[in-house]
Parts: sequence; C-alpha cells; structure tokens
Amino acid sequence: MAMRMSRRQVLTGLAGLAAKPAWSCGTNGSLRDTACRRGVRFGTAAATGDLAQPAYARLVAQECAMLTPTWEMKWGAVQKQPGHFTFGPADAIADFARTHGMSLRGHTIIWHGNMPDWLPQRLTSRNWPHVMAQHMGAVLGRYRSEVVCWDMVNEAVEPEDGRADGMRDSVWLRAAGPAYVAEAYKMAARYAPEAKLAYNDYGMEHHAPWTMKRRMAVLKLLERLKKADAPIHYLGLQSHLRVGDSFDAGALAAFLAEVRDLGIKPQVTEMDVRADRIAHGPEKDAKTADLARAYLETLLAAGCDTVLCWGLSDDKNWRAAEEPHDRPLPFDRNLTRKPLYDAIQASLAGTGL
Repeated sequence: MAMRMSRRQVLTGLAGLAAKPAWSCGTNGSLRDTACRRGVRFGTAAATGDLAQPAYARLVAQECAMLTPTWEMKWGAVQKQPGHFTFGPADAIADFARTHGMSLRGHTIIWHGNMPDWLPQRLTSRNWPHVMAQHMGAVLGRYRSEVVCWDMVNEAVEPEDGRADGMRDSVWLRAAGPAYVAEAYKMAARYAPEAKLAYNDYGMEHHAPWTMKRRMAVLKLLERLKKADAPIHYLGLQSHLRVGDSFDAGALAAFLAEVRDLGIKPQVTEMDVRADRIAHGPEKDAKTADLARAYLETLLAAGCDTVLCWGLSDDKNWRAAEEPHDRPLPFDRNLTRKPLYDAIQASLAGTGL
C-alpha cells in the first residue's frame, strides 16, 4: 500500500500534466496512430501475464492507445475477502498504461460473474448499498486519476429470464431490485467524478430474433437510467462477432441511432471475430475481415470513439483453448498481421478496402 500511495503522490505532484491527453498521434502506421487521427482510441484488453511477454508487450505498446485489464479489476480479483483489497495485478496494468502513454479503462465493477464466494451470501436488501459503496470507494478511489472510463455495470439484462423489464435474474437484482443499476452510476459519479461511465453488454451486434430482444432490453434499461438521472455516457458493445451469423448494417445503425437519441454514445469494447464454421484457409481470414469492416464502419459512422479488441493475437483470445485453429484477432500466434488487421485499419482510416 505504501508504494502505491507514493506513486499517487508523484501523480499529484504532476497535476499540471493532467490536462494533457494520455494519447497522441504518431506516424508509424499503427492502429493506434490511424485511430488517433480520426479522434478514436484503439486498444486492447490484456492480463498481467500477457504483458510479461516482452514481444507481446511491445506490440501492445505500439498498437494501442487504451488498455483494459481482463480480470485484474473485477470484484473476485480485488476483494476476495470482505474488506480486504488486493491491488497488485491491477496496479501493474495501470503502471504499464501510464508508462506507455495509454489511457486506462476500468473493467468491471458490478457484474453477476467473477464474484467472490462471500459476496452472494452477504448481499441483502438492507446492506447492498453499503457493500457497493465500500467496493467502489476502494477501487474507483484508487484509480480516480488514471481510469478515464469505467465499465460500471456489465450484462445486467437477460430477456430469456422472462422478466417484463428484460433484467437478468442476478444476485444483485434479487438483493436490490432493478434500482441497483441507476444507484451504481450515481455512486460511481461520487467516487470518480472525472471518469466517463459505460454500460457494457453482448448480443446486440448481429441480426436474429434473440438479438432484437437484447437490443430492446438494453434500450429499456438505458431509458430507465436516463429517467433516473443516472450519469451514463456510453453503451459498450462487446462485439463478439461470428462469421455466418446474420448481419444487417442498416438495422444496427437504427438501433445505434436510438441509443444516440438518449445522449449515449456507442463503443466497441471486446471485439473478436470467430470464423469457426469455416475450414482453415484464405476464406477464413477473408470473411473475418469482411465482417469486421462492415461492423466497424457502422459503429464509427454512429459516433463510436473507442475500438477495443479482447486481445491482439489469436492465442490471447478467451476462446483460444476450445478453438485453437480459429483466427479471431488482428495478429496470429506469431504476432504477424492478418487481413483482419488491415480491415480494422482501413475502417479506422475511413478508406474501406
């Protein structure tokens, strides 16, 4: 703790630099620089183990203007025991971002997943605000001067659970009722008033009946948050795309227009592109690139200012173990650029392919 506080004192002493952006446009042709020239941040999620690999760490520093921890800031990582916080891994991610002039994104505070065993047992209708406030005070307070945007609430809707409001039947919902979402944003604004706040979810990207249900549930949630004067700035679309699933750019654009009408901007927060239905070969990479281009161009036209992949190389993807032959990220396992990289860069540049 003492080491962390001394670092924070140094940051305080450099307060005059706070008005300067953490990112700047370069000329090396990276995704970072191409996005920057458009006013967009490109970045990735990474774990401390990933960044311990020198070649991969150099790649992240070269290509990315924003860094998201894959697990290091989740509740199950930082507060394994009630009231006892472990920040070492999250600090390492924050230090890497600061050292390489990258913005830091916080992921994630309120989620039904990655909960320590004690949390579901302790949450009640009476104490949930205290539990939430204690966690936010420690985590958001610690990174207040570094995190520019938080995935504050993650995956709070699930139409298949059968509720009229589309909310997920989670531990949080059972303890606190639907109002917990709005309260999370209001509380976050007290602990990290400088940060932007996002709602993050999946399943809004493609064009299928279940997708339409998820879009409707998300829109209802966002409308309730705005009505409750909750300070929400972004909708994070996780963007786990899959070649072969129906995609309708016009329908997606219409959905994003409804989001924008609420005063909320879209972001791409966890992008990867599966092509597991296609045999290994040139077609796999070509169709992966085509889908990514169509998707990103739709998001960027809707005012998206952040594009994050969930890893940069195929071996870092969260499905790598179960789908070892898939190629869902812009670099292969040897850190070589693929057609997906070119598609992302062309979309960011606004040049198409």
